[in-house]
Amino acid sequence: MYLIDTNHFRRLIQGDLTIRQKIAEVGESEIAISIITQGELLYMAYNSEQQQQNLERVRAYLVDVGLYLINEAIAELYGQFKAELIRHFGPKERQKRRRTKIEAIGISDNDLWIACTAIHHSLTVVSADSDFSRMKEVKDFPVELWL
Repeated sequence: MYLIDTNHFRRLIQGDLTIRQKIAEVGESEIAISIITQGELLYMAYNSEQQQQNLERVRAYLVDVGLYLINEAIAELYGQFKAELIRHFGPKERQKRRRTKIEAIGISDNDLWIACTAIHHSLTVVSADSDFSRMKEVKDFPVELWL
């Protein structure tokens, strides 16, 4: 099962043939998104110049895709994994490390939530974002690039 990140799902909505072909190969029932990706897609639509048209397109695709929500186990994993990432990539001095934001070490907080969702449910993340590769240095999980 595949958890599609925002960059790939956005391209699907835009009609990318490579993404469509890969989904046809693995089967539509094998793909899903995180609630985080849904929020990012809706934000992009609301923030666009053609807001109504883009909202309709996004919502049309969201109807047919599986959706993973955040739960207590994912929140627990998020807290643990975030601390591990900060310890691994952040400053060695404890006081500085405590004030370090995850974005300062090159990892998106939203992508961390997506990774934790994938890890919890044993899913493969499909993304072009390099921060997943950085996260894999600390905790291994499957990531694919379909572009």
